[in-house]
Amino acid sequence: LECLYFSSISHIPLFFLFKMKSTIFASLLATAAAFAPASQTASSSTALNAFEGELGVQPPIGFWDPLRLLADADQERFDRLRYVELKHGRICQLAFLGNILPRAGIYLPGNIDSAGDAFSSYPAGLAGMFGPDRIPGIGLVQIVLFVGLLEVAVMKDIT
Repeated sequence: LECLYFSSISHIPLFFLFKMKSTIFASLLATAAAFAPASQTASSSTALNAFEGELGVQPPIGFWDPLRLLADADQERFDRLRYVELKHGRICQLAFLGNILPRAGIYLPGNIDSAGDAFSSYPAGLAGMFGPDRIPGIGLVQIVLFVGLLEVAVMKDIT
């Protein structure tokens, strides 16, 4: 009965060896499928075919617009939405850094206000906005106004 549960080479249960071999076999099948020739499908004639040659369109999905924002759009609208997507992606990256760096102990040098409070004296994340040691309300208003100024005046589409 013991030989059914343990392999003869080691004390690893046979179930785990079978699971490992099955996983390796499945990954080999997936690797072989990655090099199989792709099936050619006939292209349909829709208004979205105007953007099939754009950067980022890849088979097998092709041009993907699930919300149909570009159902009856021209190239100018497509370029505008692409610019806005890139801009918001970059803003999200900066917001991520603004959240993760204070958690790692990296703060801006100097004081956050004229009272002499250092940047490191405020907690990171949502606790810095809603916690007991939060940034004063006028400070949050200044941050929102500064971001609005950047959005309206600095980060413009100049292409």
